[in-house]
Amino acid sequence: MKKITPVLILAIAVLLILPVGYNGLRSVLLNSGFGWTATEWTYYALLIVLGIALAFITASLVARSAAWKRITASALTAVLPFAIGFVQHPIYEDLLWNLSQDMTKVETTVDYYNADLVVIAIADCPYCKRAVTEMKALHERNPQMRMRMVVCTADSAWLEPYIEEAASAFEVVLADNMDVMATHAGGHFPAYVQVSEGKPVCRWTNNEWGPVAKDLVEKGQVRGTKDEVR
Repeated sequence: MKKITPVLILAIAVLLILPVGYNGLRSVLLNSGFGWTATEWTYYALLIVLGIALAFITASLVARSAAWKRITASALTAVLPFAIGFVQHPIYEDLLWNLSQDMTKVETTVDYYNADLVVIAIADCPYCKRAVTEMKALHERNPQMRMRMVVCTADSAWLEPYIEEAASAFEVVLADNMDVMATHAGGHFPAYVQVSEGKPVCRWTNNEWGPVAKDLVEKGQVRGTKDEVR
């Protein structure tokens, strides 16, 4: 058993570092009811725990070496799993705090009616296509959440790729007022807008949208933290 344990710990560490392990862990945790932020931090916590375990194993393997060699080898082994995991999956601001911008004083449009989350997109936008995947993931966890993708384009043909990808998880429509919606997006697409009683409350740009934002949207908390959108 003593010989198996180090191999098992090393195998788990390697698996977590690989994309398949990271994605698999996220899937299991999210399906188990973990929040988006808790899921990400659990991954990093596991890397730290595995690093410490590997450090003890390394120390035992070089027990007869000089003290400085044991300490150096153990320290390097301890930080290695987290370091590799961090390089592949960096910790961005959207995992630390709410980056939303207040929208309570902007004018509303019919695009926000009967919705809890509105994603403002443009035609043929790769980031907007990725937003469809994000919305579908939210829909799977929150079937009752009313979501809508509003596309700023005059040509309805550009809706088809989004509609096909959405697979009826939410509606995809043309913007009722493209100029207003583009302004609400701040010129950055896609933009995720939290809605309450038909009025926009706060907004995340694509770079601000992350685990913390998803948790706030799921909980219905709509407190903006930045300057107002005008």
